[in-house]
Amino acid sequence: MQTSISKLVNQKRRSLDLTIEKLAERASVSVSLISRIERGELENISLNKLQSIASALNLKLSDFFTDESLTGIHTLELIAYLKSLPEEQRETVAESVLKILKL
Repeated sequence: MQTSISKLVNQKRRSLDLTIEKLAERASVSVSLISRIERGELENISLNKLQSIASALNLKLSDFFTDESLTGIHTLELIAYLKSLPEEQRETVAESVLKILKL
């Protein structure tokens, strides 16, 4: 899990074109903490700090605790988009995406 959190923080930070310093400022945490997280050193991080980092990256705290194979930033965006749709529309979009993938 540490690896997936580290990877997700790093990928999302870079996709938002944020420096470690800017992310730390947005999340109201230390630069050192962000750096340690990205290196996979997550011992003793509080959920409050992790929530602040998630919010600064436009993520949900639960994004850090999903199946590791589903933690890519684009995968999470697609899942969030599908979740935001009404059920009937979600099924239609999912069906269309699957058809495209099978071409």
